Amino acid sequence: MSVQKIELGSKGIRRVLRKYKPEEAIAEYVWNGYDATATCVNINILQNSIGGIEEISISDNGYGIPFSQLNTKFKPFFESNKIIVRNSESNSSSYHGKNGVGRLTFFTFAGQAEWETIYEKEDKKYKYTIHIDGDGLNDYTATEPEEVDQKAELGTIVRFFRINEDFQVDAMKRFLKIEFCWFLELMKNNKFQLLINNDPIDYSEILEDRDVRKYKYNDVEFDVVFCRWAQKLNGEYSKYYYLDGSNREKFKENTTLNNKGDNFYHSVYITSALFDDFDFAVVTGQMRLKIAGSSREDEIFKYIKREIDNLIREKRIPFIKKYAKRFLKTVEEKEAYPDFDECNPVDKFKKECLDELISTVYYVEPKILSGLNKPQLKTLIRMFALIMESGERDSFIKIIDSVVNMSQDERTELAEALEYTTMSNISRIIIMLKDRAQAVADLKELVFNKELGAGEINAIQPFIEKHYWLFGEQYHLVTAEEPDFEEALRRYIYILEGDIPAKEEISIDDLDRRRQMDIFAVRQMKNGDIKSSIIVELKHPKIVLGYKELEQVKRYKDVILKEDRFNAPNIEWKFYLVGNRYNNQIANEIKNLKYHGEKSLVYSVDNFKIYVKTWSEIFTEFELNHDFLLDKLQIEQKKIIDSRGKTKEEIIAAQENNSAKAAEELVI
Repeated sequence: MSVQKIELGSKGIRRVLRKYKPEEAIAEYVWNGYDATATCVNINILQNSIGGIEEISISDNGYGIPFSQLNTKFKPFFESNKIIVRNSESNSSSYHGKNGVGRLTFFTFAGQAEWETIYEKEDKKYKYTIHIDGDGLNDYTATEPEEVDQKAELGTIVRFFRINEDFQVDAMKRFLKIEFCWFLELMKNNKFQLLINNDPIDYSEILEDRDVRKYKYNDVEFDVVFCRWAQKLNGEYSKYYYLDGSNREKFKENTTLNNKGDNFYHSVYITSALFDDFDFAVVTGQMRLKIAGSSREDEIFKYIKREIDNLIREKRIPFIKKYAKRFLKTVEEKEAYPDFDECNPVDKFKKECLDELISTVYYVEPKILSGLNKPQLKTLIRMFALIMESGERDSFIKIIDSVVNMSQDERTELAEALEYTTMSNISRIIIMLKDRAQAVADLKELVFNKELGAGEINAIQPFIEKHYWLFGEQYHLVTAEEPDFEEALRRYIYILEGDIPAKEEISIDDLDRRRQMDIFAVRQMKNGDIKSSIIVELKHPKIVLGYKELEQVKRYKDVILKEDRFNAPNIEWKFYLVGNRYNNQIANEIKNLKYHGEKSLVYSVDNFKIYVKTWSEIFTEFELNHDFLLDKLQIEQKKIIDSRGKTKEEIIAAQENNSAKAAEELVI
């Protein structure tokens, strides 16, 4: 028996390895087995009758610990308390152990360790044991090697005794899954195993996506496996692993999305005979002399690299959308948004646009937004809001680049992505809102300024044709003024069904079929379905609205109600009678239906409703819905929104260039 001293003292060893957790220590023993070319490592946990842990053993079928290497395997190469970390930048997964130092970490969970190892030398097999006590890590005791039968299996089993009472088996299992999942996937075709009490470790709970793809370039095939992990791996970045035709790892490198900082943890395994003889060296700025085999410069490698890059980006899109939503919730919880009033449609829209911008930045460069405290996040989000409204895309990129030192590729990607955000649209939206306010101011002049002599036909009708958004958003104009009910029905069928009926095919059996509606518009959903239709009857400002005018609108309703082709149970019809004022008859009708809870309602049967509105009511509703705009424009409101001194002709002509103008009448 020989007794040897470890150069570093027991206290020094404990200092160096003090940050190891018990589960990390167990992982080191597993890696030691794989480093010894084991294909199977088995962790056995022996419990006593009261549920305590009596013994833990880890066995492997590797090449054992040759007695001649015993001194180096159990002797640290350092005499400082410097923390040892695995080199995650290594281009190979073949070696993970700490050069024997990891074998001393058992003191974190046990009081004693004993190794029994069988190794081969000169076609003979030998066995011996090693013993270390947790109180004297600088001493190890080893028996002399004894020759054993040739049928004995190579490998090592290490047993741990006097297990700490606070050792957590569940924490160990969880850690091992995160530690070895990527490695077990890498070695899956080589039938590598990690067992706990003889059962294979199941890491499916942290494998959120596993996708197998096949690619082919001329006669060369590639088998690609994409794995996305539920959390960050222990000591292993997101990498590409290149395996040859015999499933042996030849090289690994970080993926193109490794450093995004967005919790998109992934591994990609590429197996192909191409890598049997391949030069993975990256050559920059000089001529490469090709001697044999393939290299990165070959088109076939560029092809598969493009394909797998596209694959992980494809996988990242739904993932990042989900996480972007979570991040937006964080922005909400930290009260980082500007002071938006979400009851105000303008503010609500601006918040949606800001959310889109934040999501875009999060997609392109998540690290810009990660790890911020509340004041930092609040400052950054409000800066986004200001730049969003200005439309200064280039300035935005410069500011982001000053916060995070982006690569040229990252700057390009961000610039391209911002082309599809609403940053540039925001300024147009603000202009449109200003023009809406201007349009309302112009309409007020036409309606209330008697000196202009604005009538229904010569002024108000052509104005409303361009601004029927006053009666609701997302409507499409079907007819205005001249077309009668039959032409309106022809256009309506086209919108509903996509077919264009010939004029002679449309016939309505009603005496009022030739009546002409001032405004007929429909609200069409994105899927093509019509949700609602509106008909607006405009009256001269001098007319006091009463039963006579209301009866005209009801006649419109009756024509539509009798014509089956106009009707569908899921389409709501709204009719608006609009003038400067109405008489007591109309006022009583509104009072009679007040219990419906809708202002200006005078008729409601099934899916048909009729409203009588004054222009004052319409203007008030606009102002209530655009408080934000009016507040922002208050200082220069008289300069920007002023219709005084204009003729009715000038007001009508100005609407042609007004950005708030709605879509033109449908013509087929």
